[in-house]
Formats: sequence, structure tokens, C-alpha cells
Amino acid sequence: MGQPESSRPRQEPGVGNSVVDVTGSVVQAGSINGGVVINHHPAPSVEVPDQLPPPVAVFVNRVREFEALDNMLAAAGERPSGLAVVTGLAGVGKSALVNTWAAGRTERFPDGRMYVDFAALRTPGGTAVGDALAECLRSLGVLEEHIPPTLAGRTALFRTKMAAGRRLVVLDDVTEPAHVQPFVTRSAGSVVVATSNERLVELALDGATAVALRPLELADAVRVLAALCPDGRLDADPTSAEALVRLCEGLPVALRVAAGRLLGRPYLTPAALVEQLADEAGRLEGLALGGERVVSAVFDNSYRNLDPAAAALYRRLGLLALREIPRDVIDLVAARADEAVDALVRAHLLDEIGPDRYAFHGLVALHARDRAVEEEAPEDADLLLVRVLGHYLERLRHADRAVMGERLRIDAVPPSTPAPFGDRRQALDWLMAERANLLGMVRSAALHGQDDVAWRMAEALTALYLNRRYLADWTESADIGAQAARRVGDPAAEARLRSMVSRAYTDLGSLDRAGDELALARDLAARCDNPVLVASVWEFTGRYLDQVDPAAAIAAYRTALAVNFEIGERRGAALATYFMGGSLHATGEHDEALTALSHAHAEFESLGDARMAARALISLGALRRDVGDFAAALVDLETAVALFRQSGAAHYESQALVVLADVLEALGRPEPARTHLVRAVALREAAGADVSDLRSRLGD
Repeated sequence: MGQPESSRPRQEPGVGNSVVDVTGSVVQAGSINGGVVINHHPAPSVEVPDQLPPPVAVFVNRVREFEALDNMLAAAGERPSGLAVVTGLAGVGKSALVNTWAAGRTERFPDGRMYVDFAALRTPGGTAVGDALAECLRSLGVLEEHIPPTLAGRTALFRTKMAAGRRLVVLDDVTEPAHVQPFVTRSAGSVVVATSNERLVELALDGATAVALRPLELADAVRVLAALCPDGRLDADPTSAEALVRLCEGLPVALRVAAGRLLGRPYLTPAALVEQLADEAGRLEGLALGGERVVSAVFDNSYRNLDPAAAALYRRLGLLALREIPRDVIDLVAARADEAVDALVRAHLLDEIGPDRYAFHGLVALHARDRAVEEEAPEDADLLLVRVLGHYLERLRHADRAVMGERLRIDAVPPSTPAPFGDRRQALDWLMAERANLLGMVRSAALHGQDDVAWRMAEALTALYLNRRYLADWTESADIGAQAARRVGDPAAEARLRSMVSRAYTDLGSLDRAGDELALARDLAARCDNPVLVASVWEFTGRYLDQVDPAAAIAAYRTALAVNFEIGERRGAALATYFMGGSLHATGEHDEALTALSHAHAEFESLGDARMAARALISLGALRRDVGDFAAALVDLETAVALFRQSGAAHYESQALVVLADVLEALGRPEPARTHLVRAVALREAAGADVSDLRSRLGD
């Protein structure tokens, strides 16, 4: 309660210096004699910031990503805090996407477009978010002396300044959610777009629009490359243009470097550049401009941000040269690897492509390998490779036995661990999933002097190639394995691999090469005390002769049959009889062929060899088709199709389907015949086989 005026203490005249609740100009003085003139100057106007870098000259087909940003922008006009986060592998074009998108929407942000490059603000001690806020406050007209000293103060002032108007704030190359959160405001119509090599899922959980950017598809990447190098060299050689794009793996930064190399060398042809980049060991070094390894540099930035455990896992996975990495292999490389895996996935250095399955982008894999060579001790790298090779060889032995059952194996060492596959189909599925890795392991084993492992893996891998005709893989694997067997002095292993790969060369039409492999195999087998191997080589010789001299093929099968009878090898005898039946069919000796094939079928069933029994049914069906016994042929072939479909043996199922279609057409049933042919085409195309004959038959 205030005091009465009469009771207040009396103040003596003097000078005071207290100003409260006054705005505008104030004059403080003791005594004033004369007039006072106040000149008022208005505050300088603040220019509307327009700081975004210009869009790139060449930009194609990011329609889906533009739509996501446009949807976010439309929603920002109705509610506060418009925020999008564009993430992806370093060099994939995130900044180009945002700048190009923003350049086409300047009218939506009449009050300013601000840009902060977090990479430029980054120091060894971290990134000063306060410095980024200070940059934006200056852009909004705040004088230096009025910028608060604390992060909280700068955040509050930034949000106050952003409360009115429609502005775009681009935060380029942020590495954590804390870099973005202070810039998020309640201003309807304003938008924040951040780019990051990290996934930043925390922001998505808070409502940010997440835009994941992937490398360009082949056609789009070719268009980008041709536009960057428009002098006609790429248009004149589209095959080399596509090859160059594949070597760059759709990564825009790599495409720009490749285009730069062509532009800098007017007489460098695309084909010559492809040849220079073909060797993986020097590819990243070749993707350089002006002496700077540009592609390596962008990956280096992501690598430097990893914690030690994630960086170590990155390097060690790079040593293995696996494009697809199953979790069981990761567990061999590093114990308790969950956090390290998560860190690599967050950084887009490792992609999660399925349950417990990961993959490197091709150029990232080369970078990881380079870092491993530079930073890992050679003896540690060797021990790791031996451990992983042993893991794959053990799994291969299990898969071989599950898929093929009893058969001749030079590597007779049984698996030492419990069977991981419940049945034949599971084992074949694993072989399919690991196809590229298994071939890569054969290569690595031979490259690093593990020849004994290399030939054993190559032999076991035929369990895949005999059921799914990946002929190029088969010839490479067998060649590596045969050379490895020769280096360790194992003629039996070399003979086995050379005889088996003759099938692949025969299917490829390389009959001379098939004959050469078999001649070597026969010489090698003759030096071995292994009559089962000798019989097998003669059997494969017969398969080759079926293509060039069916009568000679019958003689080869009779030789194999005689050896198998002599040693009591029932399965070998059944195989020789089966193949001989096919040759007898080819030479027109139908009665003898029927006897041989029927006997072989019965033997395979007695031995429990369902796969070979079903193959015998295909041959019986084809024979009965040719002699006009369509009803019996139909039963044989439908049974074979069902068995192969159940077991996943796509190559043999497609064979049965084609013969079944023949029979159905002969019976006047063209529609089901066409259905079977269509499936046969799909199965063969999935295996990379030629289907031109079937497509011609279908009228495609």
C-alpha cells in the first residue's frame, strides 16, 4: 500500500540516471538551456536473403522425391513446422535434389531462402549449431551485437524472427538431429529441408518427411552422363556408355567425374575409359579429377564420422569382397556387432536388403577394401579370410549333400557341424541366395593362396550349377578350382572339375573347349587310383559326344558302364545306362532306348535318387512322344514337372515343361501347352539362359 505524499522522504535536488519503460529516443541531461533537436533515422531495410546455390545443370528423374517434398510444402501451409530430411549415400545427389527443387518454387518463399553448409562449420571438436543459427540471424537482419551468446538464446530469437513470413531454410550435410531441431519453428508456410548422409530416424519420428535418395537407374544415369559430356562420343558408342555407367553404379558424383575425364581429354574414348576403370583395384583412383580422388573423398567424410567399432567392421567387411553380407558372416567378423551394423546402416554405408542380409554399394565396397588395406594388419586380414572361407566351405558341404545326395566327391571330408538345412529346397535356396558370394569366395581363396579350399569349394558349387545353369559362373569357378588343384598337386580334383565343366562349355556351344577339357580330364584320371572317377570322366565324355557323334557317345557310355559294373558302383552304372538311353534314342534305336531308360529309372528309384529318377522320366516322356505313345508320355512328364517344381530344380523343370508342351500340342490341347511354355521361358530367363527358340515358338 503506497505512503501518503506528506509522509514520503524529501529528496534533495541533484542528478539522477534512471529511465524505465520508455521507447524511442531519450535525452538525459542536467539543465537544458535552449531547444533540443532530435534527428530520427529509420533502421536500414533488410534485404530478402536468397542464399541457395544454383541448381545443377543436368538433373533427371527424381519425380518421386520431388512429389514427397511438394506434399510436405503443401502441408506446411496448413500447419507449422514444415520439415523434410533428404538422406542417402554420400555423392548420391542430395544437395542437387534440394537446390533444384527449391529453384522451381521461389515464389512459395517470398520472405527469403537461407542456406547453411554444415560441412563448412564442422571442426574436429564437432559442429557449432550456434554458429549456424548466428548465420541465419544475420540473414534475418539481426545486428552482430544483438545476437545472443547462448544456443538457447539464439534458438529463441531465430524462432521469433521466423514467426511471420514464408521462408525456406536449407541445412546441408547435417550429421545428427540436434543440428536440425533448433531451426524448426511454428511458422506456418515456412519450411526447413535438411540433407544428411545419416538416416536421422529421430526426426522422422517427430513428424519430418523422410526422403531417401537412391543411385540412378541405368537409363537415367546414361542420360546424365550424355548430357554432362555432350560432344557425341557417348552417343556414338552406347555400349561403352552403358558400361561406364555400370562401373559408376549410378552414383552421380562418379558420373560427373567420368564426364569430367572425358571432357578433359578430347581423344579419350568411352571404351578406353571403361578399360581403365574395369580393374576394381584401381577404379576409385581412376575416378579422380585434377589429382583429387573425388569419389573416395566423399566416402572418406562418412568414414571419418564412424565410431571405432563401426569403422573396424566397415574395413573388415571390405576385406571379404562380398556384395551381399549375411548376418552370420558379420558375426564371424565382429562379436556383438549390433551397434556397429546400425551405425553403418544409418550412415548409408551399408544397405539392409532383407532379413539379416546387407549389401555394400559397389563403389563403397571398394572404398572399404582400400581402407582395410591401409589400416588393417596383413596377418589379421589373413586370419579373418581363413575363418570366413572355412565357414562357407562347411556350409557348401552341407548344401552339396542336401541337394545332390550320394555322388562322386573328390572332397570326401564330411561336414563337422549340424546340418543347417531342413531339406533339399532349403539348401538350393541358400545356394541361390549366396551365389555371388560363393563365387567370390572361390576367387578370394585362390587369390590369397588358399588353393586347397578353392578347389573344394568349386567342386561343391556344382550342386548349384547342375540345377541352375549359371554357365558363366560355372566356367569361371571350375577354371579357378582346376588351376588350384593343379597347384596343390591333386590330379583327381583337377580331373573332376575339368570333366564336369565340359557340360557348361557344351551348353554354351563351345564344343572345342569342352573336348579339350575332357581330354585333359581323361589323362589326369588315368593317373589316379580311382575307377569311379575314370567312369565318371567317360560318362561326361559321352555327354559331349552326344553333340558331335552319338554313335561314339554310346561307346563312351558302355566304357563307363563296364567300369562301374566291375567295381559294383550301382549309381554310376545307372547314370551311364540313363545317358546311353538318350544316345540310343538319338540314333533311332527306340526299343533299346526304352529298355535302358526304364532300367535306369527303376535303379534311381531303388537308390532313393529322386532327382535322377525324375530326369529319367523326362527322357522316357520324350521317347514316348516320338513313338506316338502320348498317354504314357503325359504321365511321365507331369510326374517329372511336379517333382522338379517341388524340389526347386528350375533347369530340369523347364526341360520337362517343353517336352510336355510338345505332347499336349500333339493331343490337340494348345492352351495348356502355351501355359507350360510361358513358365519354361520364365524359368530360363531367371537363370540367364537363351529363350529365343521358345519365344519364337510362342510367337513373341
